[in-house]
Amino acid sequence: MKNPDSWRSGYYMIFISTALYCEAEPFIKKFSLKKYNSVNKFQVFKNDEIVIVISKAGAVNEASACSYIIGRFDVNKYDTFINIGLCASKNKSFKTGTVVLCNKITDGVTNRDFYPDMIFRHPFEEGCLESFPKVLDHEQVEKIKGDIMDMEGAAFFQSVSIFLPPHRIYCLKVVSDYAYGNDVDEERIEGLIEKSSGKICRWILDIAHECAKPSDILDEKDMNYINEIISNLNLSVSMQQELKKLSKSYKIRNDNLLLALEPFTQIYCKTKYERKMYFEKLVQQLEFI
Repeated sequence: MKNPDSWRSGYYMIFISTALYCEAEPFIKKFSLKKYNSVNKFQVFKNDEIVIVISKAGAVNEASACSYIIGRFDVNKYDTFINIGLCASKNKSFKTGTVVLCNKITDGVTNRDFYPDMIFRHPFEEGCLESFPKVLDHEQVEKIKGDIMDMEGAAFFQSVSIFLPPHRIYCLKVVSDYAYGNDVDEERIEGLIEKSSGKICRWILDIAHECAKPSDILDEKDMNYINEIISNLNLSVSMQQELKKLSKSYKIRNDNLLLALEPFTQIYCKTKYERKMYFEKLVQQLEFI
């Protein structure tokens, strides 16, 4: 039987998970999402392009909700999944209400690290998130590696990364306080997220715009430059694949890919040492934002 949720208006959708309804409410309102009553395991709100699932607090609930939604809506590699919620901060430079896009996520129990692929521009602070199954006391907080703390982020990333590539998975946190153990009521939670929801929504729509680009965004001129570099530097197959991947990521972030590639079209390598040296410089050039 065909999955009734597999229909989509385009080849991409944006999925958002929150632990609490009050964290989701500003986005439900701004995107005019409607309650989706066909799902009774979790609260789900959607329109044709955006789906929000409310998991309830905790790692198991988060992983279960994300896995359920991924199966229910036939999530594919062109979709994007974002976890949004409050966090506590160890980093005093992150003021209350600061929006942090996590460039590293650590499971505080297993000490495993996970790295989202940050290829899109964004207007937020960046920081390391560390996730724990329970509230930490002040002594435990002082020992953590992360800048910010929550309960769901690591479970979210681990579960979703089974199905989506790392540049389609984001963890976005809003700082509520500077130590675990402080109660934050629902009205304050909604207020903190509401204050930044306009900026977050614009970023989500920017991602949607980027996702709408064809998967192969390199045009004929781009490929001519790339092929010339491949020939001149005598790149291996793995290097060729990496060059094309980095070129796509660079072009998503910047429109001047040809300017970045042009200096390397004038270089010719005769030895493996020269190839390695210049290829490393090329990688650095394309990774620079």
